[in-house]
Amino acid sequence: MCTALTLSTKDGYNLFGRNMDLAYSFNQAVTLVPRNYEYKDNITGEMRKNKYAVLGMASIIDNYPAFADGCNEKGLGCAGLNFPGCFYVEEKLVEGKKNLAPYDLLLWILANFKTVDEVLDNIKNIELVGIPLNDKTPIPTLHWIVSDTEGKSIVIEKTKEGLKTFENPIGVLTNSPTFDWHMTNLNEYIKTTPIQPEPVKWLNEELKPLGVGLGTKGLPGGLSGVDRFVRIAYLKAQYPQSENVMSGISQFLHMLNNVAMPRGAVINEKSDDITLYTSCMLLQKGIYYYSTYNNNGISAVDMNKEDLDGKEIKRFDYIDELTIKYQN
Repeated sequence: MCTALTLSTKDGYNLFGRNMDLAYSFNQAVTLVPRNYEYKDNITGEMRKNKYAVLGMASIIDNYPAFADGCNEKGLGCAGLNFPGCFYVEEKLVEGKKNLAPYDLLLWILANFKTVDEVLDNIKNIELVGIPLNDKTPIPTLHWIVSDTEGKSIVIEKTKEGLKTFENPIGVLTNSPTFDWHMTNLNEYIKTTPIQPEPVKWLNEELKPLGVGLGTKGLPGGLSGVDRFVRIAYLKAQYPQSENVMSGISQFLHMLNNVAMPRGAVINEKSDDITLYTSCMLLQKGIYYYSTYNNNGISAVDMNKEDLDGKEIKRFDYIDELTIKYQN
């Protein structure tokens, strides 16, 4: 599941983040990978190094930082979202291409590039191959959203038709089907508006709106990827741009709360999908904000308060207990 969002503020900042909708914890924690960190390429067996420091939500599997979302020190952000039924990988290495496993793509992007344009220039030679990280970790079925400090955004998808990139002018993403399908589907909602309809006459009888919000009649309210895509796109389209970054972060989290999953609302294979956490990254400053299902308060990690030339990965406590500020 999952929903991703980008926002800009009037004082020149860009926000990027997501809801992680999942039925289980994956040993996630905010994780900092420093510059020049060496890790093994599971495809080639070669050692690779980070060019840029990366901060985001990750688990550590066999000493490998498996990121779900994150940003780098240059303000490039990336998140992987579930893409079931559409995702496809090659079974064998493709000659003449730089072969990556799906779990490698996010780290490869954030470790090496500063902007969306740089990603577009370099991803043309990439191929995704179905080699698992280990025999206990299944291959993730993902597509990716990438965003930078200029507000530019793209979506990367691998289907049977090949590896494709799409410009993402609305800066949102959910799950299957493909991104171009979602964009076409938005045409079904062109009459959706925040404006309250005026009374009308039918057969000499004046009909008045019952309650408020009638302009949004027909806006989907479900929790499927299709419904959430329409809803978050509508909310962003109507977003009154925040004057400053702090109000922008608040608005960002409110919008993602509108497409979040409470326990019991979505059950898959006898388990509940919930919004495990919500992230919001301030790309220009390298700050990772997050809240969790059990803690509505906001926690934050600032990469620029850390040694970005350190030798080891640093993990921060995942704060998942409700905190309440008493006023008396």
